[in-house]
Amino acid sequence: MPRHTEYILFITKVTPSGVAAVAQCNTHLKKDFKILVIQDKNETGIFPEDKKVSKILTCDFQKPHAIEKILQPYKDTIVAATFYGDENAILAAKVFPHVPYLLHTSAASLEWSTDKIAMRQLFEAADPTITPAFTIVKNTDEKSIARIIKKVGFPLVIKPSGLAASLLVTMCYHEDELKKSLQKTFRKIEKIYKENNRTTVPRVLVEQFMEGEMYSVDAYVTAKGDISFCPMVYVKTGKTIGFDDFFNYMRITPTQLKETTIEKAHVVAKKAIHAVNLRSTTVHIELMRTEDGWKIIELGPRIGGFRNAMYKLSHNIEHRTNDLLLHLGEKPIIPKKQQAYVSVLKLYAKKEGILKKVNGIRKIKKLASIKDIQLNLKSGDACLYSKHGGKAVCDIILAHKHRPQLLADIRRVEQSINIELE
Repeated sequence: MPRHTEYILFITKVTPSGVAAVAQCNTHLKKDFKILVIQDKNETGIFPEDKKVSKILTCDFQKPHAIEKILQPYKDTIVAATFYGDENAILAAKVFPHVPYLLHTSAASLEWSTDKIAMRQLFEAADPTITPAFTIVKNTDEKSIARIIKKVGFPLVIKPSGLAASLLVTMCYHEDELKKSLQKTFRKIEKIYKENNRTTVPRVLVEQFMEGEMYSVDAYVTAKGDISFCPMVYVKTGKTIGFDDFFNYMRITPTQLKETTIEKAHVVAKKAIHAVNLRSTTVHIELMRTEDGWKIIELGPRIGGFRNAMYKLSHNIEHRTNDLLLHLGEKPIIPKKQQAYVSVLKLYAKKEGILKKVNGIRKIKKLASIKDIQLNLKSGDACLYSKHGGKAVCDIILAHKHRPQLLADIRRVEQSINIELE
C-alpha cells in the first residue's frame, strides 16, 4: 500500500522560518512531513508565498461544523498543529478541539493566557506574590475611579483586556490623568470592538506600576507540564528612554544575571505557566525584577518576538524547530554553549507624524555587529506609537562575540539613525 502523507498543521499562516523548521524536523527525525495551513475566511491577509510549499484550507472559523468538514480528509494524517503570534491564539482555540488527539494546549488555556484579566485572576489564585495589585473596570464612573485609587494606587497602568501587544496601554500618575485616560481608552476599545464585530462588554485591567528591570524568557512545556527554559533576555522599554509608550525598545541576550537570580525567575515563571494550565506549547513570559522579587508582567502561549533569530545567534538554538518537536512529542534541543551576545533594536520616531525618510542606514550596515536591518515603513506612511497600534520604523538585529563591541555598536546605531518626519 502507498504510504500516507503526514502533515504538520499551521493555523492561519506558516512563515519562511516555519517552513525551514519543518525541513529541519524532517532531517532530524528522518521524516517527510508536509505543510497544511488552515485559514479563517473571515480574516484578511492570505499569504500567497505559502502556496508554493503547502496545502491551504479555508473555512469559516465561527462554524465548528465547517472546520470539522474541511479537516475531515486529513485528520488521520495530521501529526502536529501549531500557530505563531498572540493574534492567532484565539483562532487556534477554535481549531484545536477538532484535532483532540494531537499534543497541544487546551482551548481554555489559550483563552486565559491571551486575556489580561483572566490571566491576572489565575495568577492571583495560584500565588498572589507573583502578580501586582490590580482591579477590573467596565466604566468610568466615580465608583470605579474610587475603587482603582483604593485598591491599586498611583502610579498605575491601564491595560485593555484582549487587545494585542501594548495597544492602548497607558500609564497614569494622578486622578485627573486616570479619568481622561480611562475615557479615551473606553472610546477606542468600543470603536475597535465595533470594527471587529465583537459583542462582549469591553473590560479594562488597571494594575500597579511595577518599578524594576524588565526581562523575558521563552520556555517549552511538555504534555505533563515539565518546563525547559531558553536563555533569559534583558528588555529596555520605550518608557525607559523617554517615550510615553511601553514598546520593547531593546532586547539583549544572554543577560548579566547570576544563575541563582535566574533560578528564582524560573520558579516564578513556572508558577505562572501552571496557573493558566498551559501544556504542549512554547510559552513567552515577561517578568519584572523588583525590590520585592520577581513579578509576572504577562505571558503568551507562543514564541516570543525575534526569539528565533536571537536564540539561533546566541546559542545555536533552533527555536521554531523545537516548537515543532514539542508538538511531535520529541525533546527540544537546547545547546548551552554561548556563541555570541545578541541584541534587537526597535526604532520609533520620537514624535508621531508622517515618515519622510530614515537617515543613517547605509552607515550602520558597515558595523561589525549588524546582522539584519528591516524597514517596516516607507516614505509617506504614518509613524504611530505602539500604544496607538503603530509599528517600529525599523528593526535591527546585532550580534557579536564580545559584549563591549555589541554595546558600542548599539550606541553607534543610536547616534547614526535619524528618523525624519514631514
